[in-house]
Amino acid sequence: MSEYRLEDGLFWQFRDLVQTASGLYFPDKKRTELETAVHKALQSAPHGITDPATYCRHLRLEATSHVRSEMTRLLNLLTVGETHFFRDSAQFNALAQHILPALINRKREAAAAMGQGTPPQLRLWSAGCATGEEAYSLAILLHELIPDIAQWRILILATDLNENYLAQARQATYYDWSFREERAQQLRSRYFQPARQNGRDGYQLQDQVRRLVTFAPHNLAADDFPGTVTNTVYMDLILCRNVSIYFAPETTRQVVQRFHQALVADGWLVVGHAEPSLATYSAFTGHIVNGTLLYQKTKGGTAVPPPRPQFTLPAIQPTPPTAVSSTDPYEEAGQLISHGRIEAAISLLEKAVTTQSPQAATLCLLARAYADLGQWPQARRWCEQARVVDPLLPEVYDVLAMIETHEGRPEAAIHNLKKVLYLDPARPLAHFHLALLYKKQSQVVMAQRALKNVLHRMESVPAESILPDSDHTSAGRLTAVAQRLLEEMG
Repeated sequence: MSEYRLEDGLFWQFRDLVQTASGLYFPDKKRTELETAVHKALQSAPHGITDPATYCRHLRLEATSHVRSEMTRLLNLLTVGETHFFRDSAQFNALAQHILPALINRKREAAAAMGQGTPPQLRLWSAGCATGEEAYSLAILLHELIPDIAQWRILILATDLNENYLAQARQATYYDWSFREERAQQLRSRYFQPARQNGRDGYQLQDQVRRLVTFAPHNLAADDFPGTVTNTVYMDLILCRNVSIYFAPETTRQVVQRFHQALVADGWLVVGHAEPSLATYSAFTGHIVNGTLLYQKTKGGTAVPPPRPQFTLPAIQPTPPTAVSSTDPYEEAGQLISHGRIEAAISLLEKAVTTQSPQAATLCLLARAYADLGQWPQARRWCEQARVVDPLLPEVYDVLAMIETHEGRPEAAIHNLKKVLYLDPARPLAHFHLALLYKKQSQVVMAQRALKNVLHRMESVPAESILPDSDHTSAGRLTAVAQRLLEEMG
């Protein structure tokens, strides 16, 4: 199989198709890997396809439709899933001894300041999670570090391009090779039970740990993150280790920019030791913790503009974005926010609302800016002022729903989203967020109804159109996610 060769022209076509679909890049030195995967895929290709040229044309046709099944199958053959529990002990020591304890303390203090029994919240993301060991390692660490973990609202989002790996991860059954780190061996008896699967003796992870992790397919080369649809916003910690080494340099720069936007202020990014040069992470502040290099999003770092899918993104530069020239505070603040300069936007807006007769839209934008920083009490205060000025502005209730969701009050969030849709029924994202809340409340019929409303409103919207106030989510992406959720609910 290793001797299987493609003609140069076909190799270049397959390489470009794969890179466009996934960001995975196969230069000449990795040519054999791509050729081997194509050869394997041809053994069970659809429609009786047996030659690579016809197969390439089939993939090209798929790229123009909503069906990506064959490209997904090829990508599954190309992705590498080598991982194990607590892989890279130095990084996990830094997380266990410094990063996570500091995050936990900060979240406790923030929840206590909000009062009214507000639960502490923590959002972590394992990007490129493979078969799940990394995400579950984080979940186990949190159980070790948080005695009252049942009182917390925790999301560990685990994503990967390879849906076969995600299916294995959801099973949460592992074998001896996954426990080759010393910490994994020490903790195995505490969090796993012996289990036999596929004729092999293995170990099944406890449900209390599994419930902390949410697995979802995601393509890091896509333009749908950070975004609420993909649940990739307000992250406190992102692990993306040994993933970008498979990307071209430009793709890596784009992904790093998006990670910067997805993190809250003072959030952390953990990458593999073989990742690109330090210049790629110039927007972050580097810290040596327990002898390993980790990156933090700090105020002193360079503000990174949010990616715009219709443009080619430049490399990260250490200079600030170009000054905004608009004289309208509302428009100028909106542009500052779009460039990641949220603190500057807040300063401008707060000055505007104290020196002029405040408009509800300006107050609401100020509330949303504070929400983007995760400063929920300030967001609520300005939102309530906006409601006093104009109780019929849909955006007010949209931001209130966001606040209620993050403060653990789903019923109140549902109530506010219903107000949004009463005032403006044509908002697809409001229907989508309503569906997610209903689904979380196990109100399946109501969730299905909301998702059908999303699909109905997307019928006449071009797939490439970017939805307003959606963190650059396209209509096609929202449609695909809504369809997948409907299928999951039967």
